Order: sequence, then C-alpha cells, then structure tokens
Amino acid sequence: MELTQFVRSLDSIAQTQELIRFGVSSRQLTALVRAGALIRARQGWYALPDAPDDYVRAARVGGRLASVSAAASYGLATPHSFPLHVHVPHNASRLRSQHDRHVRLNETTDDDVVIHNAAADPPTASTRFRVSIIDCIAQVIRGESEEDAVACLDSALHHKRVDAVALALIRDRTPKWLHYVIDAADGRSDGYPESVARCRLIREGIPVQIQVPILNERWLDILIGERLALEIDGAAKYSTLMTPEAVAKVVRAERARDAFLEGLGLHVLRVSYAMVVFDWPATLDMIRAVMARGDHLARTKFRHPALEVGVSGPTRRDRGRLA
Repeated sequence: MELTQFVRSLDSIAQTQELIRFGVSSRQLTALVRAGALIRARQGWYALPDAPDDYVRAARVGGRLASVSAAASYGLATPHSFPLHVHVPHNASRLRSQHDRHVRLNETTDDDVVIHNAAADPPTASTRFRVSIIDCIAQVIRGESEEDAVACLDSALHHKRVDAVALALIRDRTPKWLHYVIDAADGRSDGYPESVARCRLIREGIPVQIQVPILNERWLDILIGERLALEIDGAAKYSTLMTPEAVAKVVRAERARDAFLEGLGLHVLRVSYAMVVFDWPATLDMIRAVMARGDHLARTKFRHPALEVGVSGPTRRDRGRLA
C-alpha cells in the first residue's frame, strides 16, 4: 500500500506516529509537506490536500466535529450556515484557530468556533474526526434551537440513521426537560424547511398533517385543514450550477404538480426555503390570510376521493411543548 492510500484509509488525516509506523521518517514528512503531498494540519497531524475541509479544521483546532458540524457530515438536516463546532477533551489545552495552526484560539477574534467538552463516546476508527451520530444529535438538542434539533432528528429518522435503541441513548444524554424535542420528531419529514415550518405552525396552533398521500402517487409536504397544501422547496432546489434547461425542467414539473393538485380541489401555496427560514413572519401572515378566507376548508359537497384523508392537529400537549 502506498502512502496516499494509507492516509486515505484513515479518513485522509493521519497522526505522526501512524505515519512513522507506516515507515515514513520525520525527514520524509518534511519533504512531503514542502512538496504539497501532505498538509500539516497541526502539530502531529498531517492531511492529504483533498481531505474533507471540516475534518481538517476540527483537527487544527484540536478535536473532532461536533453538534451541527458533525450532523452535516452525516448528511443530516442542518441550517444553511453555522459556526464550526468542535468537541475536545475536558482537559484540552493549546487549542488553535481553525484557519491557522500557529494562532491560539483564544488569541483571535475572527474565529467562529464553538467548543464542546462534555462527555462523549471516545474516538473509534469511524469517529476519528467527528463524534458519533448519537452524541452529535444529543449535542444539537442540548445546544441548538428547538426547530434545528427537530429537523436534525427528523432527517436521522427519515434516512434510518437512528433506531429505537439509538433514540433511547439520545434520550439518556439529554436533560429531561428537552425530551419533548425527541417526542416531536417525525421521520416522515424529509427536509430542513419542512421540519421548521411544521414546528412553527404547531406552535401557532395551526392543525397540520405531513406527507399526505394523494392517489398513492404524490405526497403533500404539509396539509392545513382540508385543502390548503404547502409545498416547501429545499435550499438546493435551484442550484447555481444547474443549466437553464435543468431549471426549466424543474419549473415545468412544479407547474404540472401544482395544476394536478389544484384540479383535485386543493389550494396550493408553494413556499421557498428562504420564505420559511428568513421571512417566516410574512409567510405566516400569508398563510393566515388564506385561512381567513376559508381556503383551507372544503367548499363544495363533492370532494375527490383522493382528498378523503384524516387531518391531525397539534394536541394540547404538543402546543405546550412547542410554545
């Protein structure tokens, strides 16, 4: 096995002693760094040039990815931006800037890093540079907003990254007064803005049902009342890397979907990621205005059979938890 393959087998970052055991001398390490074959992340740690940037920054600080940073590395739902979260041992010292290994973390004012030092599972071969998925979700629940925590756990359930045993462990690692966040999670939600919108609507006491099947072919993101369908677009719906043809294809599909739903008697509101995350007050006012007109209620005696679904609203307990 050549050196590059060896380092890549260690998540593209290796400690000095691991490289020496592999047969690389200190002089060779210096030469590899000068040649650009390796990057010295911090004293005693070397990375391949294409190593995951967040792993390298966490290692440079002196720990592993934690909380939302670790959640993002596991592919879980997270906000569009967040500081670097790093877990370090409780007795860790000489923490460094994520950008410069020569600068101590407490000596820089422009380093957006959140340090976690509460107990966590020790590193394993698969958690060298990020805490376990159980620890990261528990950290999100303990330290982030209720909506972000619900969205993170929603996605973990949706993608089957956690099971009943893992949920029990997460519950054990969170304070009892935060257990309502775990109870509010629902694996049917499959996107960050959808989870956030659900939490906020429930908090407002607005009855919702999520992922409602229509003719066993389509699913409504959120249904309010009997016929108000909220279709929520994710942040990556229209990527800047998409060609005009690809964008046009997505728009045509959305129009066809919305026309189909309107034809069944639903009133469709298509809501963007930005409308949910950055402009919620105006979005909520819009939803309330539509409801004030009664557009969430059935208006005719005839209803298409596809719309005969049960609608569940927030219970008194849910409203209290999400208040």
